[in-house]
Amino acid sequence: MSAIAGTWSFEGSVNSVETASRMLRALSIYGPDSTAQYSDGPIAMGRCLLRLLPEDSFDCQPLSSPEVTALVADVRLDNRQELIAELRILNGAEMADSGILLEAWRRWGKGCLHRLIGAFAFAVWNARERELFLARDHMGERPIYYFCSSGMFAFASMPKGLQALPQIGAEVDEDYVANYMALVFMPVERTIFRRIVRLPAGCALTVTPGKAEVSRHWSMEAVPPLPRASDEDYLALLRERFDAAVRARLRTTGAIAAELSGGLDSASVAATAARLLGAEGRGLTAYTAIPRSGFHAHESADHFEDEGPAAASVAALYPNMHHVLVDSSNATFLDILDHNEFLYDHPCYWPSNEVWGNAIMAQAQAGGATVLLNGSCGNSTFSNYGTPALSEWFRRGRWGTLAAVARQLRRGGSISSKSILRFALWPSLPFWFRTWTDPHMRGFSLDYCALRPEIVRAMDLRRRALRDLNTFSPGGHGQLTDLLLRGDVSETNIASQAGWRLDFRDPTFDRRIVEFCLAVPLEQFLRGGQLRSLARRAMADRLPPSTLARTKRGRQAADWYMSLSSLRREMVAEVALLEDSPLASRMLDLPRMRQLIGSFPSSGFDQDRIRTPYHAALTRGFSVGRFLRRHDPHLRQPFNAGASATTYS
Repeated sequence: MSAIAGTWSFEGSVNSVETASRMLRALSIYGPDSTAQYSDGPIAMGRCLLRLLPEDSFDCQPLSSPEVTALVADVRLDNRQELIAELRILNGAEMADSGILLEAWRRWGKGCLHRLIGAFAFAVWNARERELFLARDHMGERPIYYFCSSGMFAFASMPKGLQALPQIGAEVDEDYVANYMALVFMPVERTIFRRIVRLPAGCALTVTPGKAEVSRHWSMEAVPPLPRASDEDYLALLRERFDAAVRARLRTTGAIAAELSGGLDSASVAATAARLLGAEGRGLTAYTAIPRSGFHAHESADHFEDEGPAAASVAALYPNMHHVLVDSSNATFLDILDHNEFLYDHPCYWPSNEVWGNAIMAQAQAGGATVLLNGSCGNSTFSNYGTPALSEWFRRGRWGTLAAVARQLRRGGSISSKSILRFALWPSLPFWFRTWTDPHMRGFSLDYCALRPEIVRAMDLRRRALRDLNTFSPGGHGQLTDLLLRGDVSETNIASQAGWRLDFRDPTFDRRIVEFCLAVPLEQFLRGGQLRSLARRAMADRLPPSTLARTKRGRQAADWYMSLSSLRREMVAEVALLEDSPLASRMLDLPRMRQLIGSFPSSGFDQDRIRTPYHAALTRGFSVGRFLRRHDPHLRQPFNAGASATTYS
């Protein structure tokens, strides 16, 4: 996998070779094995390589051909063999994925985007047409950012590559920060840096002198429905695609590891990987984060707090799955902030979760793994709860389907009649009526947010957050729609490369899985009176009955308060540092953060009235505050990644 960068000086006033070199040096943490670049007068671009795929040893980017002046790519082709066969490449086994991409471009031009499956971000320079073309994969697994002015265009895999240029810099967008902390939705192309833009997933960018035009090459609306078939035929197709998605993500130079929680998604990924690897005589190491010693779990109707036993029941089914429990008590969220935020070029949203995530990745790296599988997007794709379908049928007047599925759900006991009615009617009711009748909406507050009150009032953030968090996406794929339009997983994927030489891969976000979930009839997600029915039925022969029947969700970082209670002195000192930063002081409610530290509770940590201000507002306030302090123009100091790196075990 690679990090890519390039620049085009429209007027020739910038030394493109030196500019691109500076950008690539800034990105070298993401690709430390090899750096190379191409230059031709006002344009230069290159890549930094991290060898994680077996074929990366053949990578010789930048590439060129009679039809292509230069190509650089960050790419993993999951349909590599199919492309080799279709393109009739004779020496495909000795060709990097970037080389196959070049051949696809030579054959189909921009039309190759419809034939590629995998994770990619690439740039093609056509000197004859004086056109630079950039594209991201359909799901947005790999990142790309850019800057455009009347005299210059620049792109890079991560913002730090662009920030290496004095014309761009790292000025923080305070409006973005406020919306981000308040959970107000923003266009996905916006970033926390004022002059830097993100190319959205499934989009391409065509650059000509002084102009950059975005177009969409993939959209969920263009996915055609599947032909009507039997329940078993749908399940067979899903299993086939799921196996293909997992198998494609096992291609690497080292060992394979997986995150294994107590939930359905990661269990499905790990179990499928173990089956496929077992057939080849290979093993899988599965890592489960557990609370630290001394933690006492709280009973809850909706959540369980120790995922170790549930994960162990999955691992017990597969002799080739080595199960490792990970206790991250030797690190705190304050220890990892600088390190992780430098990798992400963004504040950590759930810092306490990042601690155990770091611990898992460190152990996986120490165990020789170069791939870490996960199922982070499963709730939005193949294990979707299915409840948005109820409102879809109500709006479209499909009363018969709605009534039949409602009867099944009631008989199955997985949801009450009151909840069915709410899911069906609620999204179609006027917003004012829902606010007036729902006590939770009437009592909505920004307790989870550590912004200064005057910013909240001036930007009307309470009202905007209330509306955004209670506005339902049209159609029956609400979670998936939100993920595709508003989410972006690429920062996590590339950060794992820089921090641990790991490729973070999620089969539940494979294009084939996403398109199946968009195309299959909605009632499949609720078949048989079960929520998440599609995944439960598809994985029935792969997971233990306890996992298939579980309705509770695991609570990540359930021991968060144990870490915070030991950090009160450090947190007070951290607030003092934030008070010295004009930017952080201007944005954050530091008096409230001081008050929360001074009145740290002794119980109730499983209750929202405690979790919200402490686990959310306080830790996130420190995360955003540390980020703002580091980018405060009045306090700017060089960041030393090595000095802030933390070892986990």
